[in-house]
Amino acid sequence: MNNPTKHEQALRQGRALDALLDAAVDAIIIIDGRGTIEQINRAGLALFGYAEDELIGSNIRGLMPEPHRAKHDAYLEAYQRTGKAAIIGRGREETAVKKGGERFPILLTVGEIRQESARRFVGFVRDLSESRAAEKQVRELENRLLHADRLVTLGELTAGIAHEINQPLTAIAAYADAGRSLTRRESELLREEMQTICERIAEQSRRAAEVVRRLRRLVRGGSTVKARHEINQIIQDVLLLFEHEVSKTEINIHFTPLSGPCELYVDEIQVQQVLVNLVKNSMDALVTADSPRPLIKIDMHHNDLELHIRVSDNGPGIPNDDEERMFNAFFTSKPNGVGLGLSICKSIAAAHGGSLHYEKPEAVGARFILSLPLETIG
Repeated sequence: MNNPTKHEQALRQGRALDALLDAAVDAIIIIDGRGTIEQINRAGLALFGYAEDELIGSNIRGLMPEPHRAKHDAYLEAYQRTGKAAIIGRGREETAVKKGGERFPILLTVGEIRQESARRFVGFVRDLSESRAAEKQVRELENRLLHADRLVTLGELTAGIAHEINQPLTAIAAYADAGRSLTRRESELLREEMQTICERIAEQSRRAAEVVRRLRRLVRGGSTVKARHEINQIIQDVLLLFEHEVSKTEINIHFTPLSGPCELYVDEIQVQQVLVNLVKNSMDALVTADSPRPLIKIDMHHNDLELHIRVSDNGPGIPNDDEERMFNAFFTSKPNGVGLGLSICKSIAAAHGGSLHYEKPEAVGARFILSLPLETIG
């Protein structure tokens, strides 16, 4: 039996390589040291939308968007001159361009084929379009869930919200009646009194408008919008929502603001959503247990990295059996609860680079701690 010649061995190896490349589900592209495409598999041709003769012999930069397209030759030259790899041996997410100009996300991994004669490189390209679309859909569902949770919580506070709006409207009506009565009198003080009444009407109108504005922001849907917000103000806005509900009970809410300003890069509405849930849970526990001298305390402290917001109450606390499950979706101890509040709150904290956890106070009650980074996250 004759031994195969080197030429025959090379042909066999070439056919084996071709079969291997075409069996791959990801795009595989082989280029020379100047970036010229020497070989591309079927998956690569299908992904980029080209025929084989359109790509073989052309430069790989044609599959890249700017500014990488203009800089790619310099990348290759710098690597061959210095040996310092920017992407070789590492996988990273990039953007590629199809034949028609459509951009799409990819995971790109590049390896070097070491040969004595010349340098060659092989690139593995995975299309991330479907996974990005799935991630977008998950984010949209998460945002809808966050919105639904806000609406449920605000629905439970409807009486307080209506009262909060009704107060300034009632005051406006009373001042208007007083002003109408004054117009029937003749007095040197009439102008001054009318000016005072008009100022009070304007003040109460602004108060009502602010309540409506705050509620409209809380019920809005949409994606996460982060900006710098003063944390003391966020908490004070939350407590305004509970004024009427607190007035119907013996519950006291004691808030200790930070002595100085502290702005955090957060989605204000989502952070308010967490705090509304925590305060509402404490109020429900205190009312259900009929706790003597019921008290909710909100205070804050920080280290070099995080701000910690503590919401504590002197109610019955969390049963030991529930401590490990309280943050699980659909777990609830309330008769009519859905079991999503704390789970959503924990997700919001994590999305901000922070955390939400429970700790048992030394005496009685429950304490939840929302930790948020002091520096910008996301």
